[in-house]
Amino acid sequence: MSSLAMHADMAIVLAAISLPVDAFAVVSLAATWVLVALGLHLTFGLVGIVNLAHGSFLLVGAYVALAVHGAGGTAAAAGLAAVVVTALLGAVMDIGLLRRLQARPLDTLLATFGVGIVLQQAVRLLAGPNPQAVPDPIGRRLEFAGMIVPGWRLLIVLSTVAIVVVLQVLIMRTRTGVRWRAVAGAPELAIAIGIDARRTRTVIVAVGSGLAGLAGALLAPLSSLTPQYGTRFLVPAFLVVLLGRPGSLGGLVVAGVVLGGSLAAAQFVIGPVTAEIAVIGLVVVLLRLIRGVPMRRAGAANVPAQH
Repeated sequence: MSSLAMHADMAIVLAAISLPVDAFAVVSLAATWVLVALGLHLTFGLVGIVNLAHGSFLLVGAYVALAVHGAGGTAAAAGLAAVVVTALLGAVMDIGLLRRLQARPLDTLLATFGVGIVLQQAVRLLAGPNPQAVPDPIGRRLEFAGMIVPGWRLLIVLSTVAIVVVLQVLIMRTRTGVRWRAVAGAPELAIAIGIDARRTRTVIVAVGSGLAGLAGALLAPLSSLTPQYGTRFLVPAFLVVLLGRPGSLGGLVVAGVVLGGSLAAAQFVIGPVTAEIAVIGLVVVLLRLIRGVPMRRAGAANVPAQH
């Protein structure tokens, strides 16, 4: 009887393992959640700006990629153009608007919300309200780690890993990163030792906006584009940054992998809509459980006026 019981248990385990979960789909969605949150890691996690325009920067990056592809440009050119355009928009937003509001967080929140609406309407005016599509630059499946996977999704996963590594090295191993961390953690001290804190803050916002634009360009071939395209990424980005703890790149990666991977796996069992509701509910519960953990970095970089 014990042998039969053992075989029955083994059958249950094998049945559980053979659930219809595409392993690469889990990895792909996890990478997507990390990718869309990387820019917000800088603007919100380091500088403390509750940037409700983050989704609109993804939108602009996606439509810049659409325009470059329409003009016959390469995928690399589309990504570069998206970074440049959104980084410039982010710098303009900080210099022209957010610097004047940095001591008033509610006004900053409303201002970024307004910037997001302006960018959405600008896209609607220039590109029209109808859905449009960016062609898949690779357009075929590739063999990777014994699996046949969509080539562009594989590129997104590899690009996300590369961006995380570069960002970690930049923040932790370079003089630029030292300045960024000084301005984020102790702006008064940063000014005292000669760092131009306002300029550094603008650079951080520009780089964060550029990363959002790059995310939009990379994700654009996966679905049709409309002026509401970026809205779908705003909540996941904030959830990943909050759960990973603002200012922690390692925490962001873990949170993105856990949440994105959980969502992808759950979709095979309970459906996309229910899975998304369940994952968001899980995040809310987890945030309640860890609410006692200090989140000093968020809102820390209110840069004093320099004379």
